[in-house]
Amino acid sequence: MEDKEVESQGITDRIKEYAQIRKELAILTAVEKGSRLFANLITDGLVVLFAVLTFSFGSLALGFYLSEVLGNTYAGFLIITGFYLLVALIVYFTKDKYMEKAIINKIIAKFFKERNEDKDENKNL
Repeated sequence: MEDKEVESQGITDRIKEYAQIRKELAILTAVEKGSRLFANLITDGLVVLFAVLTFSFGSLALGFYLSEVLGNTYAGFLIITGFYLLVALIVYFTKDKYMEKAIINKIIAKFFKERNEDKDENKNL
């Protein structure tokens, strides 16, 4: 009779230990995914920031260059503005058909990439 009590107590202790380990694993997994997401946001944000700065300064330089070539201080900037207006109109009229789907697919692929990598790691173990 005492053996059964000791045995059931050992099983209870193991179940509690298992639950504690699963809780710690869930917390560590959440922290890892959160930190990975945060790191992606920071690095992607920096890439976008530097791309916008490069684009802006390049546009200014091209505007000044075209103004100098044309001999008119505002003509170069008007040409650049017209170009950007044309690009904006093209993007506006094609966004539903091409751009939104590509962006959605890219986000979904990035989300499930991490999930599939986790599954592959678990298979290898």
